[in-house]
Parts: sequence; structure tokens; C-alpha cells
Amino acid sequence: MEKMKFTVDGQSEGFALTAKAGNHQLIMDESVNFGGKDSGPNPLQTALSSLISCENVVANMAASEMEFDLKQLSFEVTGEFDPRGFMGDPTVKPYFETVTINVSVETTESEQRVKALQEQVEARCPVYTLFKAAGVNMVDSWVKA
Repeated sequence: MEKMKFTVDGQSEGFALTAKAGNHQLIMDESVNFGGKDSGPNPLQTALSSLISCENVVANMAASEMEFDLKQLSFEVTGEFDPRGFMGDPTVKPYFETVTINVSVETTESEQRVKALQEQVEARCPVYTLFKAAGVNMVDSWVKA
């Protein structure tokens, strides 16, 4: 299989950025408290959204391969971030320290099979493994709905 390449173009307007990815457009901004106009999610919220979107895609692919009865996934994700790094303190990481992901899996499968699906997702999801490679503490919980 050939390597894949993804391209996103962006145009800024103050703190806001309109990104074009293929036929799609995303608007990201900062809250008013941080100088933006709150016209879209901030970059860290977007990163967390990308994480659970990627996990969803990989879970559906892996479930199909495993003949796993996956009806629906519900995600709740929280990222813990120390803003001092973002504000210029070189002693503090300017990215998430901990990300907590709670996944509710609607299925007829056993808890053991849910765990096997979780393991597949955590091993194969490009965004998840990117966070892990950066040293982010990933706290994961996958349970049957």
C-alpha cells in the first residue's frame, strides 16, 4: 500500500483560522477571553475532536475485521493543559499533560471483546499514537453501554 498524504490550507483572520481540507471547511478560533471572537472551537478542542473522530474510524474498521457487533460509540474526552507553557514558560510543556477518554460501547459483545476492540484502536489510531508518542498520559476507559 502506498503512503498517503493529507493537505490542509488555511487563511487567518486575527485569531480565527478557516481551514480547507478537501471539500470541507473548518473554522477554529479562540475564546473572547484569549483574544478571539469564539467563532469556532479552539485548536486544543479541535485536537481532542480529531482524536475521538480517529478512534471512531479505527473502531469501526477494526470491528468489521473482528466481526464485532458494534452498534454505536459515545465518547467523552478531557484534556488537561497547563497554560504556562503556551504563555512562554520554557519549563512547562505547551501541550496536554493528560487526556482522559471515556468510551461507551453499545454492543451485544462481552467485556473481553470490548477490551480487544479498545486494544486495536489504541494500537492503530494515528492520532492516539501521536499523543502517546508525545508523552501525553492517556487515561482510557471503554465500557459496555
